Amino acid sequence: MPYVQPLAPGFRYGLGVISGAGTAGQLVRISGEDVITVNTDPAKRSFGMLERTYKDGEMPGVICSGGIYETDQFVGTPAPGDELACDAATGKLKVKGATEFAVGEVISAGSGVLRFKLFV
Repeated sequence: MPYVQPLAPGFRYGLGVISGAGTAGQLVRISGEDVITVNTDPAKRSFGMLERTYKDGEMPGVICSGGIYETDQFVGTPAPGDELACDAATGKLKVKGATEFAVGEVISAGSGVLRFKLFV
């Protein structure tokens, strides 16, 4: 089961609805008035990260405004110090490319668990 564990949490936003479904650890963007959508475009700014799985139309809990977290939901092989961005295929965290928005920084990565500082 995908998880996002707050170690030193930032702010949690829990208003509005999600358009489409989303799972824990996916990055989201604002797509309308109090409407968020899973972000699958690294060139668009992410608003935060889903704290658990949500169905279309539900009011999601979005982790935003920083903090330190750990998750098993990421793509690739990030290393300490790497900046993180949104993966275009999955909406999950990945190592940031040159033209992508940074959403976090890797603290540690090993045994399938990523610890990171959230920027958004």
